[in-house]
Amino acid sequence: MQKVKLLCLGISLMTATAAMAQSTSDSVSVTDKVPARASFEGGKLHFRSNDNKFHLWFDNRVNLESAVYSPTESVDDLKSKTNKDLEEDDGQFRFSNGTIVRRARFGIKATLNEKWFAELDLDFANNEVEIKDFFMGYKFNEHWSAKLGNFKVPMSMERVTSSKYLMATERPMPVEAFADGRKLGLAATGWNRGWWVSAGAFGRSVDILQKERNRGNDGYAFAARAAISPVNNEVMTMHIGGYANYQVPSYEGDDDRMVLFRTLPESRVDHRRFVQAEVENVNNYTTLGWELGFRYRKFLAYGEYIFNTISRYGYESGGVKTQLKNAQFNGWYAQASYMILGENRNYSPDDAEFGPMTKLHKGGNLEIAARVSNINMNDWHDERAYITGGKATAWSASLNWFPIRNIVIGLNYTFVNNDKYADSKGQITGGGKSLAEVRPDGIDFSVFQLRTLFSF
Repeated sequence: MQKVKLLCLGISLMTATAAMAQSTSDSVSVTDKVPARASFEGGKLHFRSNDNKFHLWFDNRVNLESAVYSPTESVDDLKSKTNKDLEEDDGQFRFSNGTIVRRARFGIKATLNEKWFAELDLDFANNEVEIKDFFMGYKFNEHWSAKLGNFKVPMSMERVTSSKYLMATERPMPVEAFADGRKLGLAATGWNRGWWVSAGAFGRSVDILQKERNRGNDGYAFAARAAISPVNNEVMTMHIGGYANYQVPSYEGDDDRMVLFRTLPESRVDHRRFVQAEVENVNNYTTLGWELGFRYRKFLAYGEYIFNTISRYGYESGGVKTQLKNAQFNGWYAQASYMILGENRNYSPDDAEFGPMTKLHKGGNLEIAARVSNINMNDWHDERAYITGGKATAWSASLNWFPIRNIVIGLNYTFVNNDKYADSKGQITGGGKSLAEVRPDGIDFSVFQLRTLFSF
């Protein structure tokens, strides 16, 4: 309750500060009509008032992904948990080759009277409406701002980087598992030449808000990310960053909190999460991450290491509550690209990430990229409560063509090496036995992917 009061106080202070700052600027009558003009900027429709105080523009996205999976060994002897969405499912384990609508975004962004800003971003993939970005904010000056709503938690450079600028088809496994996506929250961000910082308080995600009675309190989290760029010019950029997230999970209608960590194998067409761990009786958990990036002309490389420690407890005979040793998960990735044709991505100091390309080669830019990523969700620290969520390493190579700035067509090959515990939380079995017994080397496979993404 005390933390909820502090969060409400923070929202009130932000609103009051913004109101005082706004009162010092030139006021505009609510009945005033300000002439506006329309233009295409970066391939996106943009409306701008003649006095330059009001802006409204679209940021839409269409993204298709196709994939073909090829296991190194036959999987005909394996069984899988049945899919309830299918009328008939024999429980046979099989990969699902095909094409999906990965993203179908409709986004609107606005700046109101210079200081206020807002964004609404909806996704219609899978024939469902999902709220992505949904926030309003205030700019105190050119380098400090605050926002309130549903947006990305300041964690991981690869997580906060837009899907338009990813080197590979999907983000690395450890980022998907440990770096939070969008959540309801309040955050402040500041940046200037050579540094960037953001911090905030967050609740749960909009897409999993529940209406049922008796589910208990929402969880909460405090997250912060900081970065410095000691060198950043047209030729070279160096990025050093880090982030931290302290989180208490939400209740789910039970007196004991639970948290689920999971990741896809850097491909979403099959949509099977081999590596995942459901940890029960959680007090809280902390995620720490370190970032390192380097760009020199057409060459770009960056990576991260992510460490997760979970405070948990158990019950002895008679229902006596006892503290367990902390569980620990970790992961890392390293990736690099070379722009064969055209110039590489530029560094965005206001977001501390490698963003859009400003120069295009005649006929488009052509990029070759490679990545290796690793994740480990096995924990053996406390013999009373081992966790076998699985371990995996993925190697990938990509060839990306940018015919124009707003389009990327990419070919991607990924090889995934799973250990014997990567069994989709016990859902994959063989002959009535666990996967660890029948496949001591795990399920290894290759993925051939095609990505087409249009932004307008």
